[in-house]
Amino acid sequence: MASADAMSEVGEEMASLPVTDDLLAEIFLRLPTAADLIRASAVCVSFGRLITTRSFARRFRKLHVPPLLGFIDEEQIFHPAAPPHPSAAAASATALVADFSCSFLPTPARARVWVHRDSRDGRILLDTDEAAVFKEMAVCDPLHRRYLLLPPIPEDLAASVEDPLAVEAFLVPPSDEEEEAAEETSFRVIWMAQCTTKVLTFVFSYNTGQWRAISPLCWNDSFPSLVPSEDTLFHFRQYAYGCFYWTSDSDAETDMLVLDTRRMEFSVAQPPEEAKSSYGLAMAMVEAGENRPGMFTVTSDTYALSYCIRRNKDGSLTQWDKNKTIPQGPGRFLIGSVPGYLLLYNYGRGFYTLDVKTFKLEKICQAILYFFLNLHSYSNFPPSFLSWPTISTGKFSFTS
Repeated sequence: MASADAMSEVGEEMASLPVTDDLLAEIFLRLPTAADLIRASAVCVSFGRLITTRSFARRFRKLHVPPLLGFIDEEQIFHPAAPPHPSAAAASATALVADFSCSFLPTPARARVWVHRDSRDGRILLDTDEAAVFKEMAVCDPLHRRYLLLPPIPEDLAASVEDPLAVEAFLVPPSDEEEEAAEETSFRVIWMAQCTTKVLTFVFSYNTGQWRAISPLCWNDSFPSLVPSEDTLFHFRQYAYGCFYWTSDSDAETDMLVLDTRRMEFSVAQPPEEAKSSYGLAMAMVEAGENRPGMFTVTSDTYALSYCIRRNKDGSLTQWDKNKTIPQGPGRFLIGSVPGYLLLYNYGRGFYTLDVKTFKLEKICQAILYFFLNLHSYSNFPPSFLSWPTISTGKFSFTS
């Protein structure tokens, strides 16, 4: 990595050459991390002015995955990455300035407190602790203490929900069209209910400020052997390449429920054979490269990690190839993934990442938690750079 003096010399040399801002932007976009950009922006005023424009930031965000900074637990406590993890400095800065308890949110109208439900792209989704099917919801930016209260689900959509067995809400990355239309501010929220006969799903878009329904999935059509009950529902939501995946608690059902958020359509997918003998809900989807999802599972007899990648056959992902088996002892649990990494919790030792390409295991931070499945990973760029507010404050208003 170049020193500040060396970069200063480069800046002086470039100042005497006919280097356009467009060319400089292409050079800076190829720097590996936001920390490198911060150093470059300090070289001279012209560098800093170019790097800190919103248009450059948008391009950098699209090319670089935001670093994993830590985890938020069910007590709304942030566990930042600690040295020697590469994100430790950015995580420490985030912990100092961000409000992960979201104390800036107004008090819910019908409940006591807000509860964390999901985290994605530097945003947090919350709803309330009220005993109700339809709860108040908010999306927050803890770094800038900004929020958006979501409008209630319209009555005509709510009336279609009958006998819900389980309800969940989660954040969705924006589609390519939404990103182009609303820059870095766009996001979506999905509200999903698993009912006795079907799965009903509503989608909220930041761009429109409205909820809409997508085509339901009927259990009899897609999972004919499933007897819907609280013991046979689909849980442990995972994400890879625009799709969410769920596995069932039922021994009779080994297929996965899949929601493609690009087309907003449900489908059924078969997991690899290794997953059928996995330990409970011990599975995690990852992005294996070339738009192929991968799956890690924990075998019930040896606790080893089995890694399989879906094969791209004739343009459709239909079969699985076993890639690797990684020995490990008991006490290590899969808790999800972020782009490029599998997330694990080692009881009594803390959180770890496993690089999907190199299989390098790296410790993130030390924490002893009993309810690790309620954790949410938090990824974002450091607060000193590329972190303009991403959520408007207040409510959506509608006119008839």
